[in-house]
Amino acid sequence: MESFYIYTVDFKRTDSDIKYKIEGPIHNWHPQAPVLKDCKNNIVSDLEKLLPQIEQKLNIKHQNKKLKWSLNEKSTKLFILVNTNLEEIEKVECYFLYCNQILKIETEVIQKRIKEIISGINSQEQIETYILKKQLALGNLAAKLIKIIKAEDVYELYTYSATFSEQDCLKIIYSYIEKVIRFLEKEYLKYLDKNSPASIKSILNIKIQLEPFYIALQQSCKRSADQKAIRIILHSFSKIAEVDFKQKITYNELLYASEILPIVYQHISNKQKAKKCLKDIMLEFNFNTLEFFDFYTDEINKELNKQEDDIQKYKILYRYLKHTNQKQLYTNNKWNPNLPSAKKQIAGWLEEEIKYLNQQRILESYSTEHSISVEMKTKFHTDLSVPQLSYFFSLLVQAGIIHPPTHRAIFKFIAEHFKTKMTNTISVDSLNTKYYNVETATKSAVREKIIELLNFTKL
Repeated sequence: MESFYIYTVDFKRTDSDIKYKIEGPIHNWHPQAPVLKDCKNNIVSDLEKLLPQIEQKLNIKHQNKKLKWSLNEKSTKLFILVNTNLEEIEKVECYFLYCNQILKIETEVIQKRIKEIISGINSQEQIETYILKKQLALGNLAAKLIKIIKAEDVYELYTYSATFSEQDCLKIIYSYIEKVIRFLEKEYLKYLDKNSPASIKSILNIKIQLEPFYIALQQSCKRSADQKAIRIILHSFSKIAEVDFKQKITYNELLYASEILPIVYQHISNKQKAKKCLKDIMLEFNFNTLEFFDFYTDEINKELNKQEDDIQKYKILYRYLKHTNQKQLYTNNKWNPNLPSAKKQIAGWLEEEIKYLNQQRILESYSTEHSISVEMKTKFHTDLSVPQLSYFFSLLVQAGIIHPPTHRAIFKFIAEHFKTKMTNTISVDSLNTKYYNVETATKSAVREKIIELLNFTKL
């Protein structure tokens, strides 16, 4: 429960000089106070000469301070701890620090209590039920706080102002709720609902982990032969790269991205040694987005369109179907839990294409047989021309000798049962035109035939 302010001095060495930058002060109860656990008390010899100058700048008295050193290959940091009484701190800041300290202690108590309760439960189902209840309650509370805080972006949730406002206190509450969620993720991940939204801190951590792969794939997309496949992958994982409040990102999506992105990057980097194409890797990793389905089936269709023979199309489809069904999936996870697996989607599409080809061949076979049977029908040969035949039937209708249901029925009857010197096939449309537009020569020719008929009645 010590109370002190921390000044951070960051040293940078050059060939000729040593420069430093001072940050702070920040109280040790502040949520963003540096962790001093691994710091040393030993003074760095070549920096000791700068200490009086630094202390003078900060107006620090010798008896009120402690020095802590953090050393690594990249930098040297000095933490100057200046003791202070809580009574000397302004009330607004004191309340802010008090909130953080109380929540920190209570969070440790909650985590300890969860462990104690779970250690007393023997049934795996009861443990899962207990963890899911905690996850749901914490997730709902975190979501409500995000709405109340009204941060512009996710990073603002972890940024505190210098005024120590009520909103800053709400941000502290949110951060400790998230710490309990992160505790559940670390200790009891297998019991969590993987389709529920992941904590923002987890998303940010995965984003940092995957960012090098994501950037490398963006750069390689312009020159890779697998441009379209890479664009589909980048588009699908863009919401992890952007980390937006409005987009739900589940634990399944985070776990899936952590698996597939490094594999895709490795494939692109070692393209010459790669034995598989990228779309096969995406299939094996159950990349079941609709964009990937369209891309994969379009590739098959391109291959089918090059074939003129149905037998070759069958061979291609059956080869892909065998190839797809024999795929061993590397993960039980899938990108979209609401859609069937990529393997099931593509295998189903291939089976439908094969079925369609079969039906098409049956219909074509039936059509050919039917056209042959039509050709084999007996047709009466007539010396009348098509216009004369049409006009003759018109006279039969006018005389009331025949009573067809429609004029078109006459045309179909003539077309199916008559042929002329000029043609074996009479068009229905041609008969329709001639029926209503009778030329004088046609009328004269038919009149002569009718007179011949009348002469036969005198015998």
